[in-house]
Amino acid sequence: MYSFRKSKKGFTLIELMVVVAIIAVLALLGLRMYSTQQTKAKIALVKANAGTVQVTIQTELVDVPSLDLNGALGLSDLDILHNPFTGAVGVGENLAVNDAATVSEGMVGVSYSNNVFTITGYEVDGDLILNYTLTAQP
Repeated sequence: MYSFRKSKKGFTLIELMVVVAIIAVLALLGLRMYSTQQTKAKIALVKANAGTVQVTIQTELVDVPSLDLNGALGLSDLDILHNPFTGAVGVGENLAVNDAATVSEGMVGVSYSNNVFTITGYEVDGDLILNYTLTAQP
């Protein structure tokens, strides 16, 4: 004799919808964390650029103690600066001299007064990176 009982194997539609909803929520959380990490990485690159500017100027000050702002901006080692936010390369695109009003995200600000170079970085929307100011002096 054959048995006509129904098989109870498998998932119901409700169970499958719940699983899909859980996966969607986890994917959204992961995407948000990923974009936050990208911004943090870009800010870290701006800090590295500011450090490069400081080391380059400080190194040149060893040889030329009377270095001024124009001389510092003409240093060839600064041509390699890369803005992680805009993709621009070079000094003119990435250095804001004397904290000019033309500051944008990813730029490094260089100001000079009383024989002290002050180097700052700018993050998203051109906001100053807080608690991160470097100096170079003879």
